[in-house]
Amino acid sequence: MTIQHCELILMHVYPVNKESCIAPQNKKVVSPILSTEIHNVKSGRHLAAKLGILVQQHYNLASTTVTGIPMKEEQNASSSANYDVELLHPVAAHAEVFKTGVVNAEGVHITAVKEGQLYETVTLKWCTPRSSSVELQYCTSAFRITPVDVNNRPSSCLTNFLLNGRAVMLEMPRKSGSKVLSHMLASHGGEIFIHTLGTGRSILEDPPSISEGCGGRVTDYRINDFGDFMKQNRLVPHDPKKEKIDTPIEAAKKKLTRLTQYWPLVFSHTTVFNNASQIGPLLQLITKEILDASDVAECKKSIYNLVSSENKGLPLNVPTTSTRGKGPKREEHYRLAWNELEAFVRCHCTTAEHQSVLECLLECRKPNTDGEGSTSIASVKAQLGAQSPSQSPSKRNGKDDKEFSKSFDSDDAKDSDRKRNLDDSGDSYMKFHSTKKLKLSMDALKSSGTRSLLSLWTDRITSEHEKRFVEFAGRVSGNGPAKLYPNMKSETGK
Repeated sequence: MTIQHCELILMHVYPVNKESCIAPQNKKVVSPILSTEIHNVKSGRHLAAKLGILVQQHYNLASTTVTGIPMKEEQNASSSANYDVELLHPVAAHAEVFKTGVVNAEGVHITAVKEGQLYETVTLKWCTPRSSSVELQYCTSAFRITPVDVNNRPSSCLTNFLLNGRAVMLEMPRKSGSKVLSHMLASHGGEIFIHTLGTGRSILEDPPSISEGCGGRVTDYRINDFGDFMKQNRLVPHDPKKEKIDTPIEAAKKKLTRLTQYWPLVFSHTTVFNNASQIGPLLQLITKEILDASDVAECKKSIYNLVSSENKGLPLNVPTTSTRGKGPKREEHYRLAWNELEAFVRCHCTTAEHQSVLECLLECRKPNTDGEGSTSIASVKAQLGAQSPSQSPSKRNGKDDKEFSKSFDSDDAKDSDRKRNLDDSGDSYMKFHSTKKLKLSMDALKSSGTRSLLSLWTDRITSEHEKRFVEFAGRVSGNGPAKLYPNMKSETGK
């Protein structure tokens, strides 16, 4: 047979008490079928360690040390001691172990360099053999093994123990918690194998509970919405005659990426999608790549409906929490809804029509001159009237305008009646307008100027003390402080 490849390795062995006179040489490719290396090594046990390293490199092997093997002493059969046995096997047996690196999640080093060795070994602890059948273990791979020191007593005892049909489980080192069985030693047909056990979930086990996800309960997930989302993004065979698309797969990926930029998985992470009845048309139409005039009008109508609901003080459908006590106020709910709606619209703002909807949303969020937090119903009607000429005749006609205007008029009437009833009942919250609060806070800021917080606090403490402090009579009478014992140095000497 012809030689396909040759690795020529020269070992220069020299005495322990002398130095090498030959320089080592790394692997050098002489030709496509020949490579050379030169190694220097001391004689004795150093030669055996060096040969072990070269064998592992040539055959792509790894070292595993089984620690804590209980063995009875030859001199005293009633007592036992723990021994270690080093094994060699293909490096693929530790593929699952090294996925997280040489240090596990608890900070424990998986590999170590034993005394007198020049390479690392994976340390696995002996576990009490199980009585269950070997074939029932969930194994992902199996590889042959050989002891590094075949003739010593611990290696011989372990080999005989396995050849008698017993199986040994090996666990990874851990500081705390339950055991993690990562490997198993067992014999098949007179040969010993190391089996890699699956540390994750097995396909034979029950699927994980949905309570382990971010939502917790099944009802928290947007299952129906996700079903509609899948129906809208189904892949179908592409017909180049109907639509000219150079790369349909890339176009589908681009669309899917755009639609999933903001898509909450559970209802507890969103406020907008919990109130789809009020903002419904906007959530569906804004995701379209191209919007026409009627779509823009419907999106703006949804924004105005949200403004109307906020001015009326209608509650939003917010996700319930398990915490006790009072939740966020209604104003906070609307603030979260406006922030989320703005972020959602910005994700899909790709055309001028989308930008028009975004500008309408930002305009409705601006504070009005009457002190309200958002646009009033009168301004909404004015904006809606300005938008009506640009709408499609099929979507907007005179009848619709009258009905929509009538609904806003009724809303105005109901809102004014509600405020009048609250004023008659003596509700101080409605009487003290937010404009007054804002004016008071602005006056306080103007009066403070650029003074520091320490000076403001000092002035307050001083004013409080002045109310309770009575000046000493001797200090206020006459010119300056009063003198004690004025007649002490008089001529009479009294």
